[in-house]
Formats: sequence, structure tokens, C-alpha cells
Amino acid sequence: MTRVAILPNGVKVCFSFDKEIGMTQGFARCLCLLLGCLLAACTTRTDAQEKDMGLDPATAAYQKYGYNDRPVEARLGPHRYLIPANYFRDQIGPDFQGNFSLLVQWPDLQPLPPGERSKQDMETFAKQVTISPDYVDRVPMEGLLEKSIQSHSAKDSLAYQNPRERLDLRDAQAPVFGLIPYHVNHDRLVAYEKQQEQVFGFPSTAKLEDTWDWYVARDTGGAVSTVIKCDSHLQPDGFIIHGERLIREGHRSAGCIHYFLMPDEKISFSAFYPRVFLRDWKRIENRARALLTQYRKD
Repeated sequence: MTRVAILPNGVKVCFSFDKEIGMTQGFARCLCLLLGCLLAACTTRTDAQEKDMGLDPATAAYQKYGYNDRPVEARLGPHRYLIPANYFRDQIGPDFQGNFSLLVQWPDLQPLPPGERSKQDMETFAKQVTISPDYVDRVPMEGLLEKSIQSHSAKDSLAYQNPRERLDLRDAQAPVFGLIPYHVNHDRLVAYEKQQEQVFGFPSTAKLEDTWDWYVARDTGGAVSTVIKCDSHLQPDGFIIHGERLIREGHRSAGCIHYFLMPDEKISFSAFYPRVFLRDWKRIENRARALLTQYRKD
């Protein structure tokens, strides 16, 4: 005689009983049910047990449900957020240190559906806009962006003369997309590299096309409100926008790092995306701030 116990996870466990050893049919049924309950108790984990095993809630949810858009807790300093899992880089949640980045797709700046990031094609990957927020707790917010376009070397040092590291040594260009571009001055770069050669005794290999262009926006009071650093204008974009398509052109693509703030919440942002999306810089800023405002729960 064979009895079958079905566990909560759907697994069937079969047990064979032989009447010749004196086991009655009723007793066999009771023993089968008891054994099934014991097995179920051993295979069912509670939330408390998962926590004891070192599983954070986001990972536990992924193991139970697979990729999903359930709210996941994330923190920036004292601020608490509940953000759908598919916004995160791995579409699960923050890393083991609590750090996180939110990924949205150009042009609508929405996240990919759950599970799609692990099987994305090259065009989908190229459309990715990565938004990384950080809580600023040890330095004042005022003047924070200005520091990113200033030299931190001693004023009497040779490094302080590096025209790549100072806004005042760069050449301002005509406004583009509401930003002022600043390019490295060629003559200053050549002169600086010659000084480097004299001091260190080896020839310079620096090229103007390998420098970064800076783009700056200021508020009505003249303070810097946005800093964007992109590959040189001497480098091709590497992509062509055709409607909502992003078509690869050439073997090298130019990118940007975009810095901006939420001063009242003491949050700084770094956003990363292809330079061809520079025209949407303001929309990216607004989307990043709106995301944190929408999902903040403290």
C-alpha cells in the first residue's frame, strides 16, 4: 500500500506500507499525515528565519517571487524610501551596504519591466540612464557643485596650473540646451604639458580630444546648480537618435556624468548616460527628484 503526502510547495512524498507487518490502514494514514506535517514544518521559512539567515527583505522577496515590482526599502541618511524593485540596478534592491542606483530608460525615463534587464539587447542597454543618489552629511551643501569644477591642488604647485581642472582656465562657449559649455584651451594645455615634461623628464602624451568638456547651469542668484562633464566635443557621439530609436554609429560612444542636488534633503545626484541625451538633462534632473519625492516614506 502506498500513501502520498503533498507539501505546501507542491512536492509529493510517497510512502510504502506493508500490511503483513501488522500496520493497519487507519494507522498508516495517520502516520503518513504526521510525517507530511513534519516535513512541511522543516521546509517552510518564516520572515524571522530568513533574517537570521542573513537574507535582506529584497533578496527574500526575489527568492520567493522572482523578479517583481514590489516596494523595497532603501535609505539615504535619515530618509526612508519604498521603491519598486525593478528600478534598482539588479532589479532586486540596494546592495549589501545599502547603496543603490536607480535605472530608467530613455526616452520615457521609466524602469524596465521586472526581469527584463537581465536579458536586454544592446540598444536597450545604451538607452539606460543611471541615477545614483547620495546623502551629504559632513560638508555643507552650499558650494558643493562649485568644488567639482575647481582645482584642489595647492596654489603654488604645478598641478594648480592644469587647465583641465579649473573653470577659470577654460574657454566658455555659446550656450547649448540651456547650459554653458567650457572647453579646455589648447594653448594652455600645450604649455602645461611642456612644464610637466621639464619637471618629470618624460614626454607628454596628452591630447585635446581626450579631455572632458564641462557644461554648467546657474540659478537666478548666479550659484552653480548643475555640472555635467562629457567626453570632448572632438569625439563623435557614437549614436544617432531616430524617433525613439537609438542607432549605433561607429565603435566609440561619448558619455556624460551629470551632477545636481536636492539641497533641502541634503542629497546629491550623479547621473550617467550617453552624450546624445544631453539635450534632456533638465528632464533627467526633474525625474530623479520626482522619484525620491514620490517614494519617500519618512
